[in-house]
Amino acid sequence: MTIIGSKLYYRVIPCRGIVTAAIVLTSFIIGPQFAQAAAGDLDPTFGSGGMVTTDINRSTDIANAVAIQADGKLIVVGQTYKNNDYSNEDFVVTRYNTDGTLDNTFGSGGRVRTDFPGLAAVPSSVIIQPDGKIVVAGGAFPTFTFRGNFEVVRYNPNGSLDRSFGNGGIVTTTFPEGSYAFDVALQSDGKIIAAGTVFVDFIPGEPSNTDFALARYNPDGTPDATFGSGGQVSTDFVGMEDDAFSVLIQPDGKIVAVGSANDPATYYNFAAVRYLSNGVVDTTFGVAGKVTTDFGVGGFDRAQSAALQPDGRIVAAGFAISQNGGVQNFAVARYTSSGVLDTTFSRDGITQIDFGSCCQSAYEVLLQSDGKIITVGYANTESSDSDFLLARLNPRGSLDATFGVGGKVRTSFGDLNGGANGAALQSDGKIVAVGFQATFSNQWTNFALARYLSQ
Repeated sequence: MTIIGSKLYYRVIPCRGIVTAAIVLTSFIIGPQFAQAAAGDLDPTFGSGGMVTTDINRSTDIANAVAIQADGKLIVVGQTYKNNDYSNEDFVVTRYNTDGTLDNTFGSGGRVRTDFPGLAAVPSSVIIQPDGKIVVAGGAFPTFTFRGNFEVVRYNPNGSLDRSFGNGGIVTTTFPEGSYAFDVALQSDGKIIAAGTVFVDFIPGEPSNTDFALARYNPDGTPDATFGSGGQVSTDFVGMEDDAFSVLIQPDGKIVAVGSANDPATYYNFAAVRYLSNGVVDTTFGVAGKVTTDFGVGGFDRAQSAALQPDGRIVAAGFAISQNGGVQNFAVARYTSSGVLDTTFSRDGITQIDFGSCCQSAYEVLLQSDGKIITVGYANTESSDSDFLLARLNPRGSLDATFGVGGKVRTSFGDLNGGANGAALQSDGKIVAVGFQATFSNQWTNFALARYLSQ
C-alpha cells in the first residue's frame, strides 16, 4: 500500500536497533578548538550543540514538517500516540524560539494537540499565512482501513483553533474511497491547496489503486467550486498506484503536483502533473500534461518533495531503488518549465546520492538563493546508522564539496534510530531539519530538530 511507503509508516519501535556502544556522529570533521565554522556544521546557538529533542507526553512523537515564522520562530508539526495505540493518535503542533527553546506563549508550554474522531491522525505539512495563522494538512482515519480523509486545520498565532475556518478550525474533505493529504500550499489570493492520494475501488487485502488528489479551499475553508469538480481534482497515470507528495504554485497560478506513478513497464517512477488554475490538466507540460522519470529499468523511484526555481525549473527529490532492491539512494531530478528533464543538471537531468547506508530516502528538497540544492532525509534502517542525512548539490547537480564532507552531512542524536522527515530554510540561510529520535526511556520517541550553518 503506497500510502504506508511515505510518512504514514513511521512507526518507530524503540527496542529495535539497539547497539551496545553509544555512537554520536556527525559527518563533518571536528577541527581544532578554535576552528572556523563551516557550511554543514551544527549551529551551536541552537539548543544543545545545534540539536533539540522534545517529548510531548511520555509518548511516541514524530515530527514531519517545519515552517519558519516571519519573526524566526519555528513551527513544527507531527503526530503523537502512546503504547503503539493509534486509536489516540493526534496532530501535534509545537513552536520554538530562535534558540530552540519551546515558546511558552504558544498553546500549553509551546505545544498544541488536536484530536479527530476515530483512530489515527497524521499531519504531513505546514504553512504560515502572511497574517501569522498556521495551516496544517494531513489525514485522519476513522476506522482500521485506509479510508481516511484530507484534514486541514488552521490555528491562530497563539495556537488556538481558528474558529472562522471550516468547522471550528478544521476542514474535512471526503473522497469516495478514502484519501490522505501529503502537502499543502497557499496561493497569493489566500486560497489553500492540499495534495495527496485518493483511493480508487478500494478492496481490503487487494492491491491498491490510487490517484493524485488535489483539493482547493477558499480562505474560510469552504471548497472552491471554481476548481475541478466541487473543489476536487484527481488524476490517473497508466498504472495502479499514483500518489502526489508535493504541490507547487507557479507565479502564473498554474499548479504542479509531484509524486510517483506505478507504470506496468517500468514499475514506480517519479511523476508530475501540471494544472491550470481551474484544475484542468495543462497539456503544454510534459506529455499531455504529465511527466514520469525512471532512474533504472524496473526500479522503485518516488519523488517525495519538490521545489520551484525562480526560472521555472522544477527540482524533485526522493529515492531510487535498484531493480534487485539491493540499493536505495537519495534521488534528485530537475525539469525544465515545460516538463522535460533538464540536461544541464548532471548531464541527463537526474542524479543519486549515496551515504553508505541502506534504505536512504530524501523527504525534503530546499533551494538556496544561490541556486544550490539541499536534500534532507534519513536511512530507515531502524539501527544506529538511521540518522539525519543532508546533502548539498551545486546548481548543475554535482555534490558541493564546501558542505560537510564532500557535500554530505550525517547527524546522530544517539545510539537508537532517528531521522529527518522535513526541513526549511531560515531567512539567514540556516537549515532547520526535523524528525524523530527513539529513546531508551518511557518517552519512546521524541521530536528531533537540528539546525545547520549554510556558509
